[in-house]
Amino acid sequence: MDELRDAIIKSHDTATGPDDIHYQMLKHLPPNVMTTLLNSLNNIWRDGDFPSEWHFANVIPILKPDKDKSDPSNYRPISLTSCICKIMERMVNSRLTWYLEKNKIITPMQSGFRKRHSTNYQLVRLETYSRDFASRQHAVAIFFDFEKAYDTT
Repeated sequence: MDELRDAIIKSHDTATGPDDIHYQMLKHLPPNVMTTLLNSLNNIWRDGDFPSEWHFANVIPILKPDKDKSDPSNYRPISLTSCICKIMERMVNSRLTWYLEKNKIITPMQSGFRKRHSTNYQLVRLETYSRDFASRQHAVAIFFDFEKAYDTT
């Protein structure tokens, strides 16, 4: 129940998905309905039988800043999915992250997508390593630019 409450509290008021259930509705559920919701989410997880509505999204095209609106490639699709599905995703992500951190499965060198691990730290590490290493040997660094990664995904 704590994980469910935490996932709901951390949610931001965004538009609803196809099920028209808003986060504000979830934030004001009475205790008995919260228990029913938690039982339903646990059943979905245990059985692996996700509601068919969770497979759909309302897709809204958003024009990229300062772009020609007549060109379809200048739009970024925004998918509005079920808030309940996103609550469950947040709960699973939280539990998985906790497990990976607790059991030290994630390398300490990973900074992206981790709490209290700024990617700025990696830049400082690289700069320090390069400075110490450069006078003696060769070093290679590889950078990936994911700027447009989600435009076609």
